[in-house]
Amino acid sequence: MVKKILIGLVVTALITLVALPLLAQQEEIRVIYDEGQAQATIKSLTFQGTNFIYLKEMVNLFRLDLKWDAITKKVTLTSGPDQVIFFVGSPQIMVNDKIKRLIQPPRFSNGAILLPIEFLSEILDGVLRAKIDWDPKTRILKVNGGRLNIRELRHSSYLDSTRIVIDLLRPLSYRVRKDIPAQITIDIYGGEGNPGQLSLEINDGRVKNIQAFQLPNATQVVVRLIQDLPYKTFILKNPHRIVLDINPPQKRLGYKITTIVIDPGHGGKDPGAIGKGETREKDVVLAIAKELKRLISERLGIRVVLTRTGDYFIPLKERTAIANNEGADLFISIHTNAALGRARGGGFETYFHSLALTENAKAVARFENAVIKLEKGGRGKSMSQAEFILWDMAHNTYLNESSELAILVQEELDKKLRIRNRKVDQASFYVLSGANMPSILTEVAFISNPREESMLRRPDFQKRIAEGLYNAIVLYKRSYEKSMGLAISEQ
Repeated sequence: MVKKILIGLVVTALITLVALPLLAQQEEIRVIYDEGQAQATIKSLTFQGTNFIYLKEMVNLFRLDLKWDAITKKVTLTSGPDQVIFFVGSPQIMVNDKIKRLIQPPRFSNGAILLPIEFLSEILDGVLRAKIDWDPKTRILKVNGGRLNIRELRHSSYLDSTRIVIDLLRPLSYRVRKDIPAQITIDIYGGEGNPGQLSLEINDGRVKNIQAFQLPNATQVVVRLIQDLPYKTFILKNPHRIVLDINPPQKRLGYKITTIVIDPGHGGKDPGAIGKGETREKDVVLAIAKELKRLISERLGIRVVLTRTGDYFIPLKERTAIANNEGADLFISIHTNAALGRARGGGFETYFHSLALTENAKAVARFENAVIKLEKGGRGKSMSQAEFILWDMAHNTYLNESSELAILVQEELDKKLRIRNRKVDQASFYVLSGANMPSILTEVAFISNPREESMLRRPDFQKRIAEGLYNAIVLYKRSYEKSMGLAISEQ
């Protein structure tokens, strides 16, 4: 019986197989899970009043298993015991052993498969045991409940440690145990996930692999290590995540500040922001960084490393990697700000690495993170998703120290610059993620503001910025070393 149904679907698909025209309008859809517990953004195409979503984005969104037969154009989606089968071009969908029919069939567009958005509410809500509501006016897709409450498992490998993050749709209790050496087991009670998508081969020198199992009342995640190593776990909220750090970094207490890495933003093929007078951010910040290095080296006599000394491109991740490899005690990334559209903006502000809480902070992070598109293999993920990922990737060990340094920088720049003080803020920056030391990013003025662009071009203004940054470093160094009970050298 099932075989006859499938043959009928193939015939229908071959008759109606049609590609969406190139003139279809592309827009974004905001996805909200469980009344705001988590959010995401997906792309859509609108054609003749019907919204279509990309199959691959839907599969990633709901953590489905996907099988594709290029010859018959057959798509098979699996979630737990449930299976959905359809053919591109056919409006008929087989859900387990029942046939449902869509108003519009799945279609091709530029080699990608798209589904009418009714596929979610008419087909997937039953499969996922979720309530899925689509509001075409606000372009918001609401997903409440559902079988799968463990969305994703991901990891980041650093120089000396590995971070594993388990994304949850809602708070779940869990237990961590180490029954045998070199193996850590996390039992997530009431958890339901896709074991295949929660299992990873890592082999980064610390973690061998991660394997997930779906038990009757829990999801079990087994982390196998290369050798026995220390670990710690904790919960992060908004969104909810279980974090496991393997061989977590330790604060280096009782040390003097002997090495500082200064990062002039952008460079090479990435000019950064450009003012109306053609002033390039990459040139201004390099001049400031060189002057700051001179002040620190001559007056403090401590080692200073620039991430770049000329006009060339350095990927964002390599910048903090330089700081980590150089054993830096501080990392300072220097930038100029820019306002979008006709807005001029103005002033200076300093950030430490944390989840962005304001729209302005999110906008600044989106601009600075956009350079990822210029990197080799860079895909330019949407920042709404990347901001959450970056928050997890960052080592929070030096969060307090970073915020203290940011406050001092802002106070000292305020004494030197006669422009607006925009205060200290927090946001997720690629360039600060993974830094194993206190780190900040400072936006010293708005290059998009004609008055401030003119000031940024002047060597005397650049020196005033460098002086303010230098004074903040001196105060931070003095305060930190005093708190550690170390002898304070005269500065």
